[in-house]
Amino acid sequence: MSNDNAARLTGIPFAKMTGSGNDFVVFDSRHVDGPLITRPEVIRAICNRHNGIGADGIVLLEAKPAGADARIHYFNSDGSAADLCGNATLCSTAMAVELRLGDAKALTLWTDAGLIHSRILEGTPEIDLEAVTDIRPDTGIALGRGEERIGFALAGVPHLVVVCADVEAIDLPLRGAELRHHPTLGSAGANVNFVARRSDGTWRYRTFERGVEGETLACGTGSIATGILLQSWGLAATPVTLWTSSGRPVVVTLRREPGVALAFRPSLRGEGRVVFRGETGLILIAG
Repeated sequence: MSNDNAARLTGIPFAKMTGSGNDFVVFDSRHVDGPLITRPEVIRAICNRHNGIGADGIVLLEAKPAGADARIHYFNSDGSAADLCGNATLCSTAMAVELRLGDAKALTLWTDAGLIHSRILEGTPEIDLEAVTDIRPDTGIALGRGEERIGFALAGVPHLVVVCADVEAIDLPLRGAELRHHPTLGSAGANVNFVARRSDGTWRYRTFERGVEGETLACGTGSIATGILLQSWGLAATPVTLWTSSGRPVVVTLRREPGVALAFRPSLRGEGRVVFRGETGLILIAG
């Protein structure tokens, strides 16, 4: 990257946001050169937790696209684009309201996975997703130590859900990476969510997230996939409360899709909070 481009990456306003510990750098497209800020090497530099701002991904929030209040352009920390990120959409809902792009009671957001309806409910963002119809309660994948079931759901992005006796006992970096690249998933792979029942009847889950290639403190679409599989297995009723690795809960509400044997329309409610605001300094791009 030229010195000229590096200079253009200074003084750009941003908001650092968190969705239950899943953190993002959010840019308003009206104040940033979108094609530049979304270059993979720039994203990797911004998300670097030692030499950059630090995040699981970045959001470029576009104001008032045709047919919606805002559009979400989401990128993982490795620079790859993702069709959907649940927690980024919760954060984008809160930011769109702050920027007065729409009504807090009824927002519409374009994503690469389709149109999302969202709102602020009692101070907390909630999003409605398109019906999830690709659900496989039994993947045929061999179980590992302490694992009881492995299912699959395409909740905007692909997810494996693994029920286990104790999520804290799982060697998540090892087992998560192994399942994330399982041959039955094809070249795209999937995120992997490990879930176990808590003594109070709620659930605790941990996620190995593709694009980050490690554990994230929360995953919105992973929460949805997990809730769907738990209900499909008859292990939980809607709404499903899931506790993230940040210690914050998310709530998944499911409605059956009429006329389809196994399909759900999910809603996700959870944190979308600004942690701090700032302007970019000189962003150093690794050669």
